[in-house]
Amino acid sequence: MTEKTFSQNLRRGLGSAIIELKENPSHARYRDIVLRYCLRDIAYDTQVEGTKGYYLYTAIQTFDNPEVFLNKIAEKFEGRHYWRLSEQLYDILCCFSNDGYKTADEALEKKYCDLKTRLPKMRSYNLGLCEREQLESLMIRKMDRGFKSFKQCIHDIDEMITKHGNCDCLWCDSLLADAKDKFGEKRVDDFIDEMYEKSEAIKVLVDRLKAEELSRNEYQANLLAESPTVDVLLQYAKEAAKKENPRSKMPRLRHLFAKKASEAEFLELAHTVLREDDETVKALLLMMFWRRSFPLDIAPLIEYAKSNNKLLSEIAIDKLGYIKDKRIHDLAIHLLEEKGLDSYALGLLEKNYLKTDDDIIRKLIVKVSSVPQFVQRDIVDIYKHHRSANALPILLYVYQKGYCTHCRYGIVQAMNHCKVLSDGIIEESLYDSYEDTRKIAKRISRQRERQKNI
Repeated sequence: MTEKTFSQNLRRGLGSAIIELKENPSHARYRDIVLRYCLRDIAYDTQVEGTKGYYLYTAIQTFDNPEVFLNKIAEKFEGRHYWRLSEQLYDILCCFSNDGYKTADEALEKKYCDLKTRLPKMRSYNLGLCEREQLESLMIRKMDRGFKSFKQCIHDIDEMITKHGNCDCLWCDSLLADAKDKFGEKRVDDFIDEMYEKSEAIKVLVDRLKAEELSRNEYQANLLAESPTVDVLLQYAKEAAKKENPRSKMPRLRHLFAKKASEAEFLELAHTVLREDDETVKALLLMMFWRRSFPLDIAPLIEYAKSNNKLLSEIAIDKLGYIKDKRIHDLAIHLLEEKGLDSYALGLLEKNYLKTDDDIIRKLIVKVSSVPQFVQRDIVDIYKHHRSANALPILLYVYQKGYCTHCRYGIVQAMNHCKVLSDGIIEESLYDSYEDTRKIAKRISRQRERQKNI
């Protein structure tokens, strides 16, 4: 494997990079690449896949002197960084700590003490750093030492609130929830009640948490009580169409309308869509058909899908994706041949796929050096619902060239569904950066082993 290929594979979180480190006797030449990626954020979407901390730690453990990496990571962790990098460094240090490396324990404790001291002195907080959330994570980890450590965390919170004058300097919703899971709700509540009577700071905190919970419950109740009419949707869409990102203004109303609207109201909305002249407003109204078919003939939606208005085209394609119809298959092929993968038309084939489409899909896929996430998702949807032995080149390319590790998990599932999942890919998947991919690889590997022994 060349250094460039190794670097790309490691960046994507592929198991092949870990296998290369384990099996190549000259793997020391990759040391600088591994260290570089340890010290920079290489996640695609941490909300879905988490960080690649555990994966990078697996890479580090293939070298003779992991302490070299640990010292650099600990030093980097001392600084203030964007939250995604901080999370990755934290996760790697936790792996070291779990394996008994004292330097990692010291780095985590040093960060805890720094945040505990610094946050109460700050007047405002950078949301991109998420330092209050980081302190909470460190507190949650401290609780692994037992209930005594939880109590110390509460005393530290008391001290911080007293210094700051209010509880804006920290977050602790998850801390209390995790403590109750770990030590039992009664034991935690009893201690908090005790502190509530003793400490004005803890009283302020508890009262605020209760007020926030009440506010959330009232907000949810008010949401459920609302029932927007078609006229309200139309007026809101016209206002949203003037904004820089009009699509982002509609999901709340979409949820409310979908929850309460009758079939007659959906039919009224469909006619309103057809009558509307402004294509952006038309697109925003079409969004309201959430996880349901358009109740009138789809011919107008097919024309919308060809529109030069990108928003209308994308939303029309999304709505047509729920329908099986030869006209939609023909539209998908037309758009893919005319505009390529950027047309978003690949998703139309989930319901309308034909085995003859494999060649068209393959030719489009191999043109891109890095497969976009929406294409990864569409390929997963197509081949998890349809079986084709000719899908292997497509699935293998998307497996190797996509950055979304959650989608790669779906690709492995699709390979298995299409019966083209090789032992080699299973072995790689055992070391993948995404936990669910490692789990499914273990399960399939055990199944195959049992079948061999029958």
